Amino acid sequence: MATFQTHLTHDSNTESVRLMYERHPYPHYPLLAKPRWQDGFLGSSLWADAVMGDHMRDFQRPAKFLSIGCGEILPYIIRQWEPSATRVTCVDLSQRSLRRAAFRTALLGRKIDYHRIDINEFLTSDANKNNTYSHIEAYGVLHHIPAHRATLLAARERLATNGIMRIMVYNSHSRDWIWQINRAFHDLQLSFYRDDDVRQARKILLGMAEVSPALAQRLEFMGRESLNHDTRFADTFMHPWECRTDINQWYAMFRECGLKPVALYDRYAELDDLPNPLWRCPTAEELTERARDRRFENNLEIWLTHLTAKPPRDTATAPQIPIPARLRLTMPPTQFKRFSETESLSFGVKLGLWQGLLRYAHRRTDPTAIRIIKGLDQSASGRLARIGIITPRMAEDAGLYERLLKPMHAAMTPPTVPDSDAALVAAKFDELTAPIPVAASKKSLARLRWLKMER
Repeated sequence: MATFQTHLTHDSNTESVRLMYERHPYPHYPLLAKPRWQDGFLGSSLWADAVMGDHMRDFQRPAKFLSIGCGEILPYIIRQWEPSATRVTCVDLSQRSLRRAAFRTALLGRKIDYHRIDINEFLTSDANKNNTYSHIEAYGVLHHIPAHRATLLAARERLATNGIMRIMVYNSHSRDWIWQINRAFHDLQLSFYRDDDVRQARKILLGMAEVSPALAQRLEFMGRESLNHDTRFADTFMHPWECRTDINQWYAMFRECGLKPVALYDRYAELDDLPNPLWRCPTAEELTERARDRRFENNLEIWLTHLTAKPPRDTATAPQIPIPARLRLTMPPTQFKRFSETESLSFGVKLGLWQGLLRYAHRRTDPTAIRIIKGLDQSASGRLARIGIITPRMAEDAGLYERLLKPMHAAMTPPTVPDSDAALVAAKFDELTAPIPVAASKKSLARLRWLKMER
């Protein structure tokens, strides 16, 4: 079930972002594909409660969940995870994205309110001025909103007193090479809106990787799926608007808007020399230091609360939440397979831990999961705590909280970047861009950007 409301008035930059997602609804999975929605547990308000501490809630249901810039896939994942009584509202500029999202959620039988509207207008509208949300999701959105500080401030106004906001914003330090490529394509007048231009841009990028070991290394890490898929390629390398806000600026903005970071997801295990980032959020200084020498290249996946959020309190009497059959019957997520410390765990161990996480997220306990945790080696249990499978309460019940909070390694080594031959790179760039009918001055500027990316 879905309800739709439409209202659009915005500036030219916002309009270019809207056109981007009308042309390329992200991530553009086949409509009949069934996403592994259990892999999206990090976006669940129940998981956030379990990790940030369910003391952040007043335990009153139904809760209200707001997803801003929801795209085409998040509504399906959110609606699968959230209790049926939770009111879910999804906002996006792109009608095509919302219609694809509504198609996916139509058969779930659980209502979603869809709004096609400028996000800032929605958050500050008279109709919304007395509305608050216990959980707000803005994943991969704020860095594409020209007035993103206003968005963050308005979202904080709509966040319930003890609510949680999950955001993902770009790490501009680690994305500088992508930004230079994006600007080079812009100088060459290649547009996300034209299929031939997307193919031409991909040909240039892959051709340049043949003579640039540094670029080849980065593209290999990114994976062929993102390079070969038109939507993901355009979203990464041809996006019409992206802010260049750095880590320190984001953290300062959080504080100016009355918010504080309480957790960060270390997706690529880059912060193992710090205390568990999900349980003690790193500082801006810690992240910036590591971003500058490429030890930290992931985006900022952060959970925020009000600066004045209440301290923890005893939750022993917090009411349990029913666990729906769709959750009880899910298989463990793929996160187990992504790390050397956990990929070899038996299916029985993975399933036991997964069921334990589900029970704790629904304000229960699970003695079986606690026994499993106690029997794990330190590296496996440490990684599971850092990817959110073991929650703080689970660690406390196993008597392992302090151990799982500590760093896993004394130090992390910066990656090495192979050198490139500037003359060879420039010559290859001229060869690949020769057929493109733009002014020589534009090509020269694009070449300079590319050479800057190589350094």
